[in-house]
Amino acid sequence: MSEPRSRARRPRRHAYHHRDLRQALVAAALDAVGEVGAERVSLRDLARRLGVSEAAPYHHFADKEALLAAVAGEAAQLFLDALHAAIEEAGDDQRRRFQLTGIALIKFAVAHPAHFRALGLPVMNRRLPADVRARVEAFYQEEERRVREAQEAGFFAPIPFDDLILAATSLVHGLAHLMIDGATDVAPGDVDHAARIARAVTAVLGVGLLPRAPAGGDSGPPAPRRRSRRAR
Repeated sequence: MSEPRSRARRPRRHAYHHRDLRQALVAAALDAVGEVGAERVSLRDLARRLGVSEAAPYHHFADKEALLAAVAGEAAQLFLDALHAAIEEAGDDQRRRFQLTGIALIKFAVAHPAHFRALGLPVMNRRLPADVRARVEAFYQEEERRVREAQEAGFFAPIPFDDLILAATSLVHGLAHLMIDGATDVAPGDVDHAARIARAVTAVLGVGLLPRAPAGGDSGPPAPRRRSRRAR
């Protein structure tokens, strides 16, 4: 006997396990933030995207705010994990630590572009859970203390500290956006290639753009040659 027509036309729903649906909601919300913005995300739309009942999301999140807080928290925690891995690799070398944390941001952006973009939105930053926010602030406070001490010890140029940080931040964030927006030859998800470029570009920041005196001790680049009268 054939199945009744009404049942045959019923849309098939995904068989999510309890924890699977929670993570699926976080992932779907992350996509939706990038597509329509955080303010237009709705639990009803996410339920439709995932093929579950409109009530299902409420088994995991009290409301949209709770879900967006989970999205922001996941993004920030992934970023913190990347930063901590960088400082472990750097050890006690403060200049290397400074460079590697910048490279870690770029690698994070290429590996998790949606998370990176979400973290860049003030509306999402305001939704960071208090415990995650505290860990992020503690990390940056410690790094600021270390860089200030290293600058006082002569490991960084004696330029205004805020200028130093803004220049470094602008470089790594700008490069990260160029990569994930397709303005470089870095393919989506190619973290290794992104890291090679990031090392080269951050090294330029460390060296600076002004020409260096050659080993012979000249004070600067040679003066431009004057043209002979005949060439005029």
